[in-house]
Amino acid sequence: MLVSAEECEAYLANVAGLLERYGVVLTAPGPGADLELLEDDDGALSFEIIGQLPGETATTGAMVEVREELSPLGDGTYRTTSYEYELIDPAANHRRAFHLHDPETFARRYLVAVHEHCEHPLHRVDCPHYAGSPLKDSYAGVGALMDAWVGGPIECSSLTCLE
Repeated sequence: MLVSAEECEAYLANVAGLLERYGVVLTAPGPGADLELLEDDDGALSFEIIGQLPGETATTGAMVEVREELSPLGDGTYRTTSYEYELIDPAANHRRAFHLHDPETFARRYLVAVHEHCEHPLHRVDCPHYAGSPLKDSYAGVGALMDAWVGGPIECSSLTCLE
């Protein structure tokens, strides 16, 4: 995804708003805390949003985690260069995740830049990395997480293992 520097703040707020429309109660950056874009020494922007899915308790409830990094292109625009979209649901006993990080290593080793994680039951890792399709932005990532949450039991065996 490409966004201008001015659009980055709105993008972060819109992703948080989308989660809240799904009923997610945001727990990070923390109740009452402002959403924050962090900038590293190279000018890359990043954010993290964590929330609890509706109808769940804090100790056993399903959680979503959305992390993204946007790197500057030098012309006033930023491009998504890393993301982690996670669903961890202890009550349903599964984890589903969609990742783009360290793409050069994954491309060299597995011939894919993105990968997925799937655990059912939770903490049983039959395959450490599954082949994934790129997700355009955090909106698509949140949609994938919500589809996994409401779609019934997660089926890991239909995914392509990279190892």
